Amino acid sequence: MSDLNGVITGLHHITLVTSNQEVNRRFYTEILGLRRVKLTVNQDDVYHRHLFYADEKGTTGSAITFFEWPDLPAGRVGLGSPHHLSYAVPNLEALPKWGAWLTRNKVPIAGPFVRDDRISLYLRDPDGVMVEITYPNNENVRANYVHELDVGASPVESISQDMKLTIFNHASPLTSEPELMAKFFDKALGLQNSFTRPNPDQEETKILGIGCENKPDFLRYLAYPKAEDGFVGRGSIHHIAMAVNSDADQVSVMRRLTSLGIQHSGIIDRFYFKSLYFRDLENNLLEIATKGPGYSVDESVDTMGAKLTLPVWLEAKRTRIEEYLAHTDRANHETWPPSYPEMRTRPESV
Repeated sequence: MSDLNGVITGLHHITLVTSNQEVNRRFYTEILGLRRVKLTVNQDDVYHRHLFYADEKGTTGSAITFFEWPDLPAGRVGLGSPHHLSYAVPNLEALPKWGAWLTRNKVPIAGPFVRDDRISLYLRDPDGVMVEITYPNNENVRANYVHELDVGASPVESISQDMKLTIFNHASPLTSEPELMAKFFDKALGLQNSFTRPNPDQEETKILGIGCENKPDFLRYLAYPKAEDGFVGRGSIHHIAMAVNSDADQVSVMRRLTSLGIQHSGIIDRFYFKSLYFRDLENNLLEIATKGPGYSVDESVDTMGAKLTLPVWLEAKRTRIEEYLAHTDRANHETWPPSYPEMRTRPESV
C-alpha cells in the first residue's frame, strides 16, 4: 500500500477553454444554475480572463473554471485532451427535470441512459464541451422506469433546489494503455484502480475507474487501444485538478513525483490555492491543488465573483489588464442564445 493513500481526496476543479466570457457566463449561470464565484485573470497569461463557477459557497469539487481564449482554434478530444466531465445531482427525479429544462432552453440532450452504476444524460455547452449530469444507480433501476419518469416530466420553468448540480462526479480523459495508467496512479499518487469494465457506448473500449476510498472513480478514463492524439483549444478540457487537504500533503505528492522522475511545475501560489502541475502517461495535464485559502480570501462570500479581482502581485497592472479585456470584448462579439452542438446518441464513444 502506498504511503500516499488517502492524500488525494477527489477532484478540486476542472479547467476548460471558452471563446466568449459573456456567453459562457450566461450558460453556466442561467442554464446550468451555477454561481460565478471568481472573476480574475489567467496568472500565466494575465491579459485573458479566468472564470470560476461553482455552488453558492465555492465548495471544493464543485468549481468549473474557464480560460477565455477566443483566438484559439476548436480543440479535438483525444490523448492529452479529455473527453468530458460529469456533475452529480441530489436525486434521480432531478434527471427528467433537467431534461425538461434543457429542452425548454433548446439545448440538445442525449439520454437519460441507464448504465450499470449510474443514470446519466448528456449535453454540450456553447463551445462544444460535453457535460454529463448523473445520479448513482444504487437501487438497480431499470431503463423502462427511467423512461416513464422522463415521459411524465412536467414542464420546468426554473432550476429548483432539488435539481442543483452539486459536485463533480468524475472527469473522463483518454488512455490507450489502461494497465500502465493504473500503475502510474498507484505508484505516483496512491490512487487505486477501482474497476476496468466494458464501455457500453463503444466496442473495443473500456472504462478505467481511478480514485480513492471515498470517491473510487472520480477519474473514469476511456480506454481505447487505437486512441489518437488530441489537442486543447476552444471547447476543450485544459486540465483536471485533484484536491489535497494541506500544503504538507501537496509537498508529499511533489516529492513522490520527483523520486519517480516525473517532471512537474513545482508548487505555484495561485493566491486562492496552491498548485502543482504534471502530465500523466498520455500527456493529459493534471494538477494537485490545496483546498485553501479559497475564493473568498479577497472578497466576501456574498459578493464574490461580481467584479474583477486580482492577486496582490498583479494589482499594479490592473489598468492595463482592464484595457486589454475591454479590447477583447469589443472584438469578440457575442450571440445569445447560442447555436448548441448536437449530441451523439452514444455520447461516450471515442
